[in-house]
Amino acid sequence: MNPLGFVPELAFGGVPSAANVTFDRRMPIDAGDQRFDLVNNLSWVQGSHSFKFGIYFERNWSSEGPRAPSFSGRFDFGRDPNNPLDTNWAYSNAALGNFLSYTEPSKRFRGWGKNHLVEWFAQDTWKATRKLTLNYGLRFSSFSVWQLREPQREGSLFRFDRYDPSKVSVFYRPALNASGARVAQDPRTGQFFPATLIGAFVPGTGDIAPGMVLADDPSVPNGYSKRPAVQLAPRFGFAYDVFGNGKTAVRGGFGLTKQTQLSNNTYIYQMVETQPPRMFSPQIFYSSMDTFLQAQGVLFPSSVGAIDDVTTPSVYNYSFGVQHDIGFNTVLDISYVGNVGRHLLQRRNINQIPYGARFLAQNSDPTAPQRALPDNFFRPFPGHGTITYIENSGSSNYNGLHVSANRRFSRGTQFGVSYTWSKTMGLTNNDDQTLPTYRPYRIWNYGKLGFDQTHKLVVNYLWDLPKASRLAPNAVVRVLFDDWQFNGITTFSSGTPAGIGLSTTDNADITGGGDGVRVNVVRPPVLPGGERNFDRWLNPDAFARPARGDFGNAPQDVFRLPGINNWDLTFLKRVPLGKSEHRYLQLRWEMYNAFNHTQYQGVDTGARFDPAGAQVNRRFGQVISTRLPRVMQAALHFYF
Repeated sequence: MNPLGFVPELAFGGVPSAANVTFDRRMPIDAGDQRFDLVNNLSWVQGSHSFKFGIYFERNWSSEGPRAPSFSGRFDFGRDPNNPLDTNWAYSNAALGNFLSYTEPSKRFRGWGKNHLVEWFAQDTWKATRKLTLNYGLRFSSFSVWQLREPQREGSLFRFDRYDPSKVSVFYRPALNASGARVAQDPRTGQFFPATLIGAFVPGTGDIAPGMVLADDPSVPNGYSKRPAVQLAPRFGFAYDVFGNGKTAVRGGFGLTKQTQLSNNTYIYQMVETQPPRMFSPQIFYSSMDTFLQAQGVLFPSSVGAIDDVTTPSVYNYSFGVQHDIGFNTVLDISYVGNVGRHLLQRRNINQIPYGARFLAQNSDPTAPQRALPDNFFRPFPGHGTITYIENSGSSNYNGLHVSANRRFSRGTQFGVSYTWSKTMGLTNNDDQTLPTYRPYRIWNYGKLGFDQTHKLVVNYLWDLPKASRLAPNAVVRVLFDDWQFNGITTFSSGTPAGIGLSTTDNADITGGGDGVRVNVVRPPVLPGGERNFDRWLNPDAFARPARGDFGNAPQDVFRLPGINNWDLTFLKRVPLGKSEHRYLQLRWEMYNAFNHTQYQGVDTGARFDPAGAQVNRRFGQVISTRLPRVMQAALHFYF
C-alpha cells in the first residue's frame, strides 16, 4: 500500500487557511499508455470510377498506475464536540495525537485496460456525366469495449440482477441514551455507540457490497458489456456543375459516423475506482495515535458504478449548398449544414432519493422528528451511496445556414467573410455529463447548449500595401516604406446561453430529494438590447423562490451572456538582406482587441433568496467580468 513510507494525509478542520497534506492518489506515478496501429489503403482507377479500399487495425493498452484514495492513510484532526478527546482546536488535537477520524484503503488498484478496433471501407468517386460527380462508400467497424487486462482483472461493478435488498447489512440507527444525548444504536442489541457511527454498517450483519460483481466473475463479460455488433457507416455525396462552365456548383452529402473509440477514463475508472468488494476504506473515530492500531474501523455505504451494454454513439451529418463564382476571383457559398447525435455517452445517479423522500414521516429521524434520516437509509438501493450508471442515452442536434465569400489572393489583396446563423440543441454540453433520474430529460435538460451562438460574423483580410518607392525611388524610401503588409480578423458573434443558480439564506431543503431545484421564472428575464448595461444585464425581478415541494420551472438556458466584438490586427514589415530573396528580417506588430473595446463576458447568475422570498444578492444580473483588454506584442524574425 505504502512501500515508500509517505507520511499520512493530514486535515485540520476549523482552522482558517489550515495546512492540508495530501498526495496524488497514484504516487509514485507509474502510468503509461501504448497504441499499436496498422493501416493499408488501395486506390484503383477504372474508367470514370476512382475506387478506394482500406483497412485499419488499432490496439490500445492503458494504465494510470497503482492508485487508491489516501493510500498512506488520512488523519482528520478537526473539531467535534462529541469527541471526548477533542481540545477545541485542530492543531492542538494534532499535537496531542487525538483525531476525529482515520481512514485507510485496503489496497491499491493498477487498473490495466485494453481494447481494439478494426475498420475497413470501400469508396467510389464516379464521374457520372460531364456535370455530375458522385461519391459514395461504406465503412465497417468492429471494436471491443474497454476490458481489464490479465492477470489482474481487479475491478468490480454494480449489477441489478445480483442485488438482493434482503441481504443488505444493518445500519447503526440514531437513538437517545438515558441522558437524552443523540447516539448510534445497534438495532439488534440496543447497544449504544458514538453518534458519528449513525449510518455505518453494523459488523457481521449482512452483505456490505450488495449487487457488486467482480471483474473476473466468469458469468459476466470482460468489460461488463456485450461486444457491439459490426457498425455500418455509409457516406454519400454529389457535386453538380449546373451550367457546365465551372462557375456554379450544387453540392450535398450525407454521412454517418460512429464513436468506436470509447472513453478509457470513463469505463476503466468506473470498473476499478475505489469500489467494494475489491477495496474498502474503513474509518476509525475518536481515537489517538497511541491506540488507533488496536481500534476496529467501521464501513459506510460506498459510491459505486454501473455500466449499461454499450450502444455505439452515432452522428448523422448532412449538408446542401450552392457555390458560385461571382467574379473578381471571389466565390460565394450558401449552404445548409446539420447533424444529429444519438446514443451519446451520459451518466445518471440511479440511487438518487426520490423527490419528497425527506419529507415523509417514515423517513424522519426518531431523535428529532423534524429532521430526516441520512439519505442512505431510504435510497432505492440501500447499502450504497451514489450509483453512477453509464448509459448511451444522450442526444443533440445542430442546424445552420452558412454564407461565405472568399477572394483568392490577387493583386496584393485577399479577403474572406463568413456568416453563420445556427442553433445547437441537446441534453448536455459534453459526453459523460449527468442526466436527471426523475425529471423528464426534455423538460429538465433539453435546450440550447452552452456553446450555441445564434449569429457569428467573421471577416479576414490581407493587404500587401503598395510600395512607396514607386513614387519616390530611393534607398531610404525602399527600406522604410516598402514591403509592408496589413492583415486581421474581425469577429462579431452572439453570446452563449446561461442558466440561473439558486440558493437560500436559510439553506432550506425545498424538494426533499430528487434531481435538484431551479428558480421560478415569473416574467420575461431578458431585457431589450437598449436597456442592458453593466449593472443590469438581465431582469433580476423576473425570478422567484420556489415553495416547498416545488422543483421550479426555469430551463437550463434562461438568457444569453454578452457577445463578442473583437478586432485582431497585424502589421508586418519585410526587410531584405542583400540581393538574396531568402534572407530577410520580418518585423511583426500584433494587436489583439486592437481598439481596446470593453467586452463584457461574465454575469452573476446566482439568485439568492431569504425565507420571505426576497432576492438578496445585490450583484445578481450584473456584469462581473470582461474579456481581455488590448494586448500588443512585437517580434523580429530572421529568415535565411
